[in-house]
Formats: sequence, C-alpha cells, structure tokens
Amino acid sequence: MDKSHPGSMSAWQRWRGLYVTVLMLLLLAFFAYHQWKKTGFFTAQFKLPEMVCLYLPIIISLVPPFMRTIQGRRNPTRPVEAASDVFLAIGSIWLRSSFPFDFTHLADPFPASWHSAFTWLTNDVGRFILLLQIVVGFISAGAIIATYLSTRREETRASSSGQ
Repeated sequence: MDKSHPGSMSAWQRWRGLYVTVLMLLLLAFFAYHQWKKTGFFTAQFKLPEMVCLYLPIIISLVPPFMRTIQGRRNPTRPVEAASDVFLAIGSIWLRSSFPFDFTHLADPFPASWHSAFTWLTNDVGRFILLLQIVVGFISAGAIIATYLSTRREETRASSSGQ
C-alpha cells in the first residue's frame, strides 16, 4: 500500500472495484436488452422518467470505482458514491410508484431451460426489492457521508500535526 497519503489504496484494492463496474455494465446491458427486444419486461408505463430512474443510478454507480482506480484513494470518491445511492433511492421511489415492470418476462433473455429458476421473482418481489433499494440507498448514503466527513477530519488532523 502506498503510505505517501493516508487512505491510499493498494493496487489490488484499486483494480478490485472494476469488478463492480463489470457487474453494473452487465446489469445495464440486461435491462437495455429487455428494452431493445421489447420482451415485455417493461410495460407501457416505462417512459422517459422511468428510463432515467432506472438507468441513471446504474451509470452514476460506474463513476466511484473508476475514480478509485485512477486516484488510488477511497475518500475523495465517497460523495459520488453517496450521490449514487441517493439517486438509486429516489429512482426506486419513482419506479415503485409507477411500477413499469412485468416480472413474468424477467428471464426472457436467458435460455428457456433457465426460466423456471426465475419463477419466484414476481412483481411483488420486484416491489420489495425496490423498497429495499429505497431504505438501503438512503441509509448507505448517510453512512458514506459520515465516513467521508470523519476521514476528512482525521486527514486534516494528521496533516496539521505534521504526520
């Protein structure tokens, strides 16, 4: 680990975040496929506001791991990470109220032999997942901001005391 700056990350820690990026890009591609192929997963209620509420949090979530990889420090990325969680929570509120999904079509991009593995993912489960995203998104954003502020105070103390 680079000890030249408090909070520096090892090379492994920096690159590990790219796995999250790959997973989020796969999720983005999964939803885009549903929309492009008109599988039926998105209902007629899936319009521009719903697209923004679904895709924007995914796109914003790509920024913090990229920033950490470039900067090699976690704390400067925390405000963007918190913003990503807030956007996820707000988007989930909108999507839960409009619910432009039909989960019976969730497995459509996969081979037919896999479809039975997805039957438990009903619209009610989808609504519950959105509720979890709302709760966890706001809690996580608050915790991330608290950690950011605490770490900044520690870094300021360390730099002012000459460490």
